[in-house]
Amino acid sequence: MLKICTYPDSILTTPAKDVQFPLDSDTSQLINDMWEVVKANGVGLAAPQVGVSKKICIVNLSSTEKGKEAKDILLINPRITFSSQIQHEMVEGCLSFPKEYYKIIRPANITVEYQDQNNRSKKLNASKWLSRVIQHEIDHLNGQIFINKGGLKIDPNQVNTNDIVD
Repeated sequence: MLKICTYPDSILTTPAKDVQFPLDSDTSQLINDMWEVVKANGVGLAAPQVGVSKKICIVNLSSTEKGKEAKDILLINPRITFSSQIQHEMVEGCLSFPKEYYKIIRPANITVEYQDQNNRSKKLNASKWLSRVIQHEIDHLNGQIFINKGGLKIDPNQVNTNDIVD
């Protein structure tokens, strides 16, 4: 199984590189391995979190109540093309920052354009929780980390882990 990179590993603060198509066997294997990691450990995962500088992130929502908006999503070379003026605050955690939680304000709704594994262009309108997860993962691809978003740090003992983005 892939190893999660933890802060202060510099890959977490370095923008990832675009993925070229067609996918090579290493990239296809990386995606499969990332699914294994996220299904065992979290809701979302970006390639830089496993030490690979590629614009790939995945969202595993099928196993969570909050995932009613969408099923599992693979986003390659994603970019946010719309962010709503309406903002929401929510507690976020991150596999690369074990036991660290922050209240982060993010746009409630976004539109994201990306490519799937077969190089088909896709567009997804996401709201509330799904929007937040996708924004968190795209931040990783852009070398941005959630602890730099200006949020209030939360005591891990005060966090309901069912309510966090991780």
